[in-house]
Amino acid sequence: MRPALAAAAAAQGGVFSRRQALLAGYTAREIRALTRPGGIWAVVRHGIYCQRLDLDQLDTRERWVIKDRAAVLSSQRPAILSHDSAARVLRIDTLDPPTQSTHLTILGPTGSRTNGGVTRHRDLLPLCVERADGLLVTSYARTAVDIARWHGYRHGLVAIDSVRQMGVPLSDLDAELSRMVRHPHVARARAAVSDSDAGAESVLETLGRELVASLGLGEIETQFAVRIAGGRIVWCDLRVGCHIFECHGKLKLIPVSAGGVAEEPPQEVLWKQRARQTDICAEGLGASSIVWADCFGAGRERARQRLRKEYAVTAARFGQELPAHLRRFADAHPRRRSADLWTPDLASAA
Repeated sequence: MRPALAAAAAAQGGVFSRRQALLAGYTAREIRALTRPGGIWAVVRHGIYCQRLDLDQLDTRERWVIKDRAAVLSSQRPAILSHDSAARVLRIDTLDPPTQSTHLTILGPTGSRTNGGVTRHRDLLPLCVERADGLLVTSYARTAVDIARWHGYRHGLVAIDSVRQMGVPLSDLDAELSRMVRHPHVARARAAVSDSDAGAESVLETLGRELVASLGLGEIETQFAVRIAGGRIVWCDLRVGCHIFECHGKLKLIPVSAGGVAEEPPQEVLWKQRARQTDICAEGLGASSIVWADCFGAGRERARQRLRKEYAVTAARFGQELPAHLRRFADAHPRRRSADLWTPDLASAA
C-alpha cells in the first residue's frame, strides 16, 4: 500500500475509502483489480475497503468493528457509534442480538431505520460520548441503556450488569434514564437498571441471577464470602437464604490459548470445582449449579423445577435464615475488584 494511503488507513483503524485511494495516486483500474474477488483489498462497504490479509486475522468481534468503522467513514452526516456497535468498541458484555447490525446515532428528530446493514438512530438530546480506539461512541451508561431499549429487558440486564461491574456508578445510569424519559421503550431499560447488580462477573452470572429471581425464593446476594477448610476465602456467585447457586460456564474449561480462562487441564478444573462445592456445603449451606443451557428454552423450566427442589432440601435441613456467624463473615469480607474505568475523586476535587 502506498505511503499516503497507508497513513490514512492506519488513522482509521485499517479502513479507507475509494476517494482516499484515488487521492493517494491509485487509478480506477488499479482499484478494480485490487478489489476483485480474492483481491488484496476486501470490500467492507460500498466504496470502503481494508486489506484482506488484515481482515483474515480478525475474530468475529473485530470483524464487526471493521464494519462499524466503515459505516462511520461512509456516513454523509456526523455520526457516533451506539448500541451494539458502541458495546463492541467498549467491550461491554452483551447477548448476541437477533440480527447483527452496525448502529449509528446522528442528530435529528427521534426515530430509527435500518438500511444496508446499518441502523441509524436519530436523537435531539446532546450525547455523552467516549473516545475509544480512535472512535467516538456513546458512553458506557448510555450504551447499556440503549441496548435495553432496543433489544429488551434480558439483553439490557446483561449489558447494564457489565458496565456496573466495569465501574459505572448507578447514578450515571439513572441520569441517562431521566434524560430519556420520552424515548421509546425506556420502561424496559428502567426495569433492567432497577434489577441490575454490580456483582455479576459474567453473562452467565447475570442470566443465573435472573433465573433464580424467577423462583421467588427471596432476596439474592451476589459474591457471598465463605471461609472454607484450610482458611481459604471463596466468593459464591449467588445466595438466597442458606443456599448457594454457582454458575459454571465452558470458558472455565477452555485454555487461555484457545480464548478461555483455564490455566489447568479441564479435569483439574472440574475436580477443584467439586471440592470447592463440597467445602462450601460443609459450612452449613446447600448448593446448586447453573449452566448456560439452564437459562434458555425448555431447559429453563427443567432447571427451575430442579433448583426449587434443591432449595427446599436446604431450607428443610438448615432453615431459611442465614446463621449470624456466616452473615458477619460475609459482611467483613466484601468482594474487592479493581474497576476498569477511571472515576473522579470527588472528595478531593477543587
